[in-house]
Amino acid sequence: MPIKNLTKADILAGLTRLSELAQRENVILEVSLYGGALMLLAYDSRQTTKDVDAIIHPPEVGRRLAAKVAQEMGWHDDWLNDDVRLFVSAVETRHSWTPTGLNAPYLKISKPTAKYLLAMKVMACRKAIPGYPGDETDIAFLLSKMAIKSAAEVERIVGQYFPDTVLPAATSAVIERLLTHSKE
Repeated sequence: MPIKNLTKADILAGLTRLSELAQRENVILEVSLYGGALMLLAYDSRQTTKDVDAIIHPPEVGRRLAAKVAQEMGWHDDWLNDDVRLFVSAVETRHSWTPTGLNAPYLKISKPTAKYLLAMKVMACRKAIPGYPGDETDIAFLLSKMAIKSAAEVERIVGQYFPDTVLPAATSAVIERLLTHSKE
């Protein structure tokens, strides 16, 4: 299936269906949400996302049921994927959370703190390309939401979750530019 940008309603429908399928198998899926889907669901900071970055336990059941949701909804197979697992920190902080409008009793959902999400977005700091907005808009949103005023504060936050990290010069320049624009 081709990639379809997912709206909040799409994601809620997909998660609801995932919960229904989990119920049929009498399993509760633990789902940790990240990335653009989290920015959409938790912060209303965007209208769509290309996929749902999530770590699911048990992974084999979660992947199988997510594939069934994709088939039923006509979505691409990777609509819900766990690629983000390669980028999480050993000291990540998450808490239980239910997105507004979601009734999914067979999903135990968690999300990272805003600080941790900012650290992840800064570590990735991907540039926008056609069809993909990159991370800068999300970083700018989180800097504003958290009222961060200095690059040093961003570096401290990143250091909390990714110790011994030195941000590349290009990433530092993006942070400085975003902070400067937020002051205007």
